[in-house]
Amino acid sequence: MSKSTPLNRFDVDVVVVGAGPGGCMLSYLLARSGVKTALLERHNSLDREFRGYFFQPLVLKLFDQLGLLEDILRIPHERVDMFKFVDHGKTLFEVRFDELEPPYNYGLNISQPPLLEYFIQQSSRFSNFTYFGGTTAKNLIKRGDSVHGILAINQEEEIELHSRLVVGADGRYSTIRKLADISQTMDKFEFDFVWFDMPKALGKDYPLQIKIEDEGMLIYIPKGEDQVQVGWVIKKKTYPELVKKGIDDFIRTLIVIEPDLQDVLPYHLKSFKQCSVLDIQVGMTDTWVRDGLLLLGDAAHIASPFSGQGNSLAIQDAVIAHDSIMKAMTTQGSGVLQESFLKNYELYRKPAVAEIQRIQAMQARLIAIKNPTFLGLRRTVAPVARRTSLFKKMRDKIAMGVQKIEVNTSFFLSQES
Repeated sequence: MSKSTPLNRFDVDVVVVGAGPGGCMLSYLLARSGVKTALLERHNSLDREFRGYFFQPLVLKLFDQLGLLEDILRIPHERVDMFKFVDHGKTLFEVRFDELEPPYNYGLNISQPPLLEYFIQQSSRFSNFTYFGGTTAKNLIKRGDSVHGILAINQEEEIELHSRLVVGADGRYSTIRKLADISQTMDKFEFDFVWFDMPKALGKDYPLQIKIEDEGMLIYIPKGEDQVQVGWVIKKKTYPELVKKGIDDFIRTLIVIEPDLQDVLPYHLKSFKQCSVLDIQVGMTDTWVRDGLLLLGDAAHIASPFSGQGNSLAIQDAVIAHDSIMKAMTTQGSGVLQESFLKNYELYRKPAVAEIQRIQAMQARLIAIKNPTFLGLRRTVAPVARRTSLFKKMRDKIAMGVQKIEVNTSFFLSQES
């Protein structure tokens, strides 16, 4: 683009970068609270690369507090009453959501694109909300150490968005975090996941589960009425070796784990092009807020896939960030929102996310045991531990979070504007 091309300038209160669950949730909360909000998404379509489908029971409660749950449940979805870990044909333990207090006693498997589109549509009912699809953040607008907005490209057209706050909700490889030069503390993780979609075999049930055998670990995630998402756990950075052996060898390995797959897999999985590799990372961004800047979801912290926490954590972040942003705006009055007014969000959420990461690490260690002695101990102790109060407390943290999360509706407009 020529340097002489005039810039398009937009003045808003908050720019949210990234239309994932956290970014869409926060944008809706802000728009409904009368905040002039711009939501940017670099893709033209919301239907893209691997996205987690699972939402914990707490998310149902938060959707209900917004008055949106009834609408959301009209989107095709699957109710999840439990997920289980099966060790050599024996149920190691189950996490049962149906034992929670109704009505939030189940998880939700729902495709992300229609859910995100729904939130964008709801936000668009407010005149103070603007959605920029196909728009890539290129740089931060800074004055000294404060962030005052972003420079972005929208279909080869350069735009300026000046704001009181920029929110990076743009995932684990966050552009906003990199532009702000904010560091991360990363933990080592031994695994990567290979994912693919598969049609369900006629009459076959595919519960949400992890299945462990000598040959490896297989994950089933129900995905609508006629499809299931299948995950295969591999040692980190070994995917090229898997590909080199060929798709037929991969299929044979999976069938050894789950013989029923022979009825579907050879006719469906023809190429590794049908697979996606999830590079599992676990990390925590060293700071979540600065003057004029806030990070949430994977941009602030990266959780492992164990127990399906990613979507729930991002939405919890959005709810608490909304409360902190609104209070900062009320207290500060005008100008770029200061770190000192936003810090409560980080101080509240960071320990909770760290605790979930510790629970996930414990699950990963339990599942990864190879020593025969410890394997026998795992198969004996885990089913007994499932009946203890300690296990139930862990289940409650997985399902409902580790701290109180409530939508602050006091800032909402009385009607659409």
